[in-house]
Amino acid sequence: MTLVWEYPLFLWFLPLALIPFLPGGKRALSISSLRPLVQRPPGWRIRLYRLHQPVCSLLLLGLLVCLAGPTQRQILQKTVQLGLDLMLALDISASMSATDIEPNRMTAAQLTAARFIRGRSHDRIGIILFSGSPYLLAPPTADREWVATRLLAIESDRHGSGTALGDATMAAIGRLQSSSAKGKAVILLTDGSSNRGRTSPETAAQAAAALGIKIYTIGFGTEQGAAFVLGKNRTLPPNHPVVGQKKSTLDTTILRNMAETSGGRFFRAENLTTLATVYAQIDAMEKSPIETRKENKDRPLLPFLLPLLVLLLAIEIVLFRGYLRRVP
Repeated sequence: MTLVWEYPLFLWFLPLALIPFLPGGKRALSISSLRPLVQRPPGWRIRLYRLHQPVCSLLLLGLLVCLAGPTQRQILQKTVQLGLDLMLALDISASMSATDIEPNRMTAAQLTAARFIRGRSHDRIGIILFSGSPYLLAPPTADREWVATRLLAIESDRHGSGTALGDATMAAIGRLQSSSAKGKAVILLTDGSSNRGRTSPETAAQAAAALGIKIYTIGFGTEQGAAFVLGKNRTLPPNHPVVGQKKSTLDTTILRNMAETSGGRFFRAENLTTLATVYAQIDAMEKSPIETRKENKDRPLLPFLLPLLVLLLAIEIVLFRGYLRRVP
């Protein structure tokens, strides 16, 4: 703690507190004889009146100190964890229903992403879903439980076809572009290759790099692939599924280049365990920055000094300028 003065200019006038001790003209009373005063020893009034000069000096000193605004200041250091803004771009094309990863690719991706979202306690997170075209599921928000709940409620787009990696990335970047967060990143998960959309993955990655947005790409699924549901055929009995075979069409080269161009990293996940590990690695790399801030906690001392000043003023008026000035 330190003592600071709000108006230190008044401290230059502190020598004025010595004025009561300066010699000056003395007033006299007209009396008929000095004999009673000489023969009589000084009484308690005279002894008490000798304190007049110190009291006046203290009164002036206290007044100047109060005008200077004494303040007790405590400097507090607060550690603040600043959040990041993250966008998850999740492939929901029909192939994400493939069962080479139990229970299927879509469910595995949902569970691990939801766990990741709930664990990012200081960040704002949003989600873009895509197959042949992207659409927004959730804008970046601090309500991570709401985002995770919405994510767990979706199903793969069995009627959708294609994978628009570039458009999905641009949609995610667009949501982060105006953000003032210290760090911004896109996490892109797909099990296919870019075959739809107006924007190429390379162009999207360059745009992200120009805006300081990292892209973490995750290639999901096994190489051999598995059966997946394409949809429902109305010519067959009700709810009869149409099943296809999904073989790996993952373009790891494009995903790796997107990550490297933007300063991110490419990951390969072939099962639920490795996908969880991938998210754990991203979680470790994208830590929210910590900032130390200094704050001043001021405590004015005037409320404590003012009663003393009032007391001295009362003594001066009542005692020295009143009672003690009367001749017995």
